[in-house]
Amino acid sequence: AAVAEAKANRNHNRAFIEYFSRWENLKVLIGTSSTWFLLDIAFYGVSLNQSYVLNAMGFVGNGEVYDNLWRTTLGNLTVSLLGFVPGYWFTVFLIEKMGRKKIQFMGFAMLTVLFLILSLAFHKLKAIVPLFVAVFTLAQFFFNFGPNTTTFVVPGEVFPTRVRATAHGISAASGKLGAILATFLFNKVAEIGGKPGEHAFLPQLLGIFAGVMFLGFLATFLIPETKGMSLEEIEKRGMSQEEREAFDARQK
Repeated sequence: AAVAEAKANRNHNRAFIEYFSRWENLKVLIGTSSTWFLLDIAFYGVSLNQSYVLNAMGFVGNGEVYDNLWRTTLGNLTVSLLGFVPGYWFTVFLIEKMGRKKIQFMGFAMLTVLFLILSLAFHKLKAIVPLFVAVFTLAQFFFNFGPNTTTFVVPGEVFPTRVRATAHGISAASGKLGAILATFLFNKVAEIGGKPGEHAFLPQLLGIFAGVMFLGFLATFLIPETKGMSLEEIEKRGMSQEEREAFDARQK
């Protein structure tokens, strides 16, 4: 059993190296990994610190503990119920009509614009809390009606069976690397240039997220569309002519 398992692992490694030795296949893996990495930098940087951002924008109560907790909870619920949840269901209903790539392009583009607005108009929005919450909620909407969904879906479809699990794992690990980076750096970077709790660098940090989302938009060009593709078409994508002929012969 151990010998058979070792042989299977060698065969898998050989197939993986052979498949991704071709640029047309490697660029897809680079695309799925980099888009997931870039997405998670902004997604986890903002989402795990959502209360932090809302408080920094003035979405707080009268200074009493329970009032502050209530206002923060209300802000988080508003963002989730009006942003995250509808965004997810929009993707569920439209992903087969629009396609994965188009939704990802749209999501990254809208997030670039929205984070740029949050960055450049930070102090004006801070004076009009409902307007800030509206823009911030819209950003959360386009996370889910965009790359937060498609970066998970595409790696599970675009690669042939023999390398799919490993390629999806590499893509997911890249995303988690971005999440770890954002989680540990967000609070420290946001405090640059000010006293603790002032969030002095938050406007610039949101601008950095806009740049990160634009890079995600560019990286999406590396990914093919899988809308309407059969498993057989996915299996044959990236094969050499000889491999396609051999594959067709096996199907007969």
